[in-house]
Amino acid sequence: MSAEVEEKPGTLGRWLARRLRLACFACVALFLWGIAQFYSPTTGFSSLISIGDALAGREVAALRQVPHHVYEGVPGYDGAYYVQLALYPTLRNPELKTAIDNLPYRARRILFSWVAWALGLGQPAWIVQAHALLNVVVWLALAVLLMRWFPPTDLENFLRWFGILFSSGLCMSVRNSLVDGPSLLLIAGAMAWLEKGKRGAGLAALALAGLGRETSLLAVTATTDESLRAPRTWLRWIGAAVAVALPLVLWMGYVLWQFGATEDKGLGNFGVPLGGFAQKWGESFAEIAAHPFSPTAVTTLATVVALTVQFLFFALRWRPGEAWWRLGVAYAALMVFLATPVWEGFPGAASRVLLPMLLAFNIAVPRGRRWLAVLVAGNLSVLAAYKEFTPPREFFSVRGAPEAVAALRIERTGAWHGIETTATASWRWSKGEAGLKLHNASGRPLVVAIRGEVVSAQDERRVRVFAGSAMVWSDTIVPRPTEMQFGCVLPPGETELVFKTDLPAHVVGADDRLLAFRVANLEIVVRPAPAKSP
Repeated sequence: MSAEVEEKPGTLGRWLARRLRLACFACVALFLWGIAQFYSPTTGFSSLISIGDALAGREVAALRQVPHHVYEGVPGYDGAYYVQLALYPTLRNPELKTAIDNLPYRARRILFSWVAWALGLGQPAWIVQAHALLNVVVWLALAVLLMRWFPPTDLENFLRWFGILFSSGLCMSVRNSLVDGPSLLLIAGAMAWLEKGKRGAGLAALALAGLGRETSLLAVTATTDESLRAPRTWLRWIGAAVAVALPLVLWMGYVLWQFGATEDKGLGNFGVPLGGFAQKWGESFAEIAAHPFSPTAVTTLATVVALTVQFLFFALRWRPGEAWWRLGVAYAALMVFLATPVWEGFPGAASRVLLPMLLAFNIAVPRGRRWLAVLVAGNLSVLAAYKEFTPPREFFSVRGAPEAVAALRIERTGAWHGIETTATASWRWSKGEAGLKLHNASGRPLVVAIRGEVVSAQDERRVRVFAGSAMVWSDTIVPRPTEMQFGCVLPPGETELVFKTDLPAHVVGADDRLLAFRVANLEIVVRPAPAKSP
């Protein structure tokens, strides 16, 4: 009887472990499915780089010549600068000075630009895709490495593993091709090597992490497992810090040689102790009070709560003899000095800047029910990660024969307003004549069938669609959806679809834009034209 009782927990444990392994595989599959949504046959995964149209005309020639996704009406994000460094990682191209907003500051973080250049074999088109996907590969590597500390044997381990991988900060790094995720991987790898007693490998990994993001050097606080009270320990730690910082110092000397002494705008990310943090709390409370059911307001507040819990855990639970505590408290100290620019926005860059604190938190929090609430609260930033997996949308979609889809590139022309979307629809308003330029790179004619909806802004008006000089559709539209359906043949090269209307645009209601008509859910089906009979 006693043997039977002892067998049950083991059986239950094995059953749970199998289910948790399946859950981990499901999470990885979900992540990869989310990333796949960012793929375009014409621009690949470049929408993961967040290049804004504010960069138009200033980007380096090599980027301009590579098809890539450009976001409208936004300046873009830091990845748009790092990809240009990846195209010229020696910094010798003079175009970089006008293409990158704060070149010496960005150029310090050169490691992962070199990695993208190497993975892309020096070919611009490949470099852009390698840069876009580098964080994806890093995420997968972290998913495996974190199993060292969080094997899928119980729900608590799964929560810690999930809380890091799907944290707002890490997902933000993936979504915008930033340096934070790769730097976290190197720090985690360094800690794993240090735990194995491979001090040299651990220090080398930290030195590389410093070349990717200078704040990674804070992790050197975890490199000694001896008592910090002994003078020889301090000397050893100082030696390790110098060795880890040396590659970055040498590279910064090269950057200084290239560009001369300039103002370090990166210092603007630091300010009065807890000033930016306190302001973020105030803004989060104000936003939740004004919009209590707003997903943005709720998840931003959740992220601030998570960072606060992590900070308090290290500040109030003094464990200087533990390497993970020293790592966490170093980034807790960094958090104190982060200024408003790092905290502002949804949910704020602080969640990615402080990723090492999240890693240390999940490893250092004691196990058991007593600490479960703390563990959950410290991982609440996962609630904000959903937005990072929302791919860019257009008011048109392309499907059909894969080879034909890959050969077709579409460019907007004329007077379109910005994209507007709901869960089920996407559209653009026109303020007059507008069009789509279709580039057929297949070398043979393509047949397209196009359907969608067109709506007048206010009045009854006529809309005609031309493919080149040929009119392919015409109808009178009103402020209710009118179905539009037509087809045409695209010869090799460019064909422009032009939407024309017979009446001018108007201001409608409280919207101060000039609106003529809108085109919604345009579906373009493309296939090769049938071969002519001999």
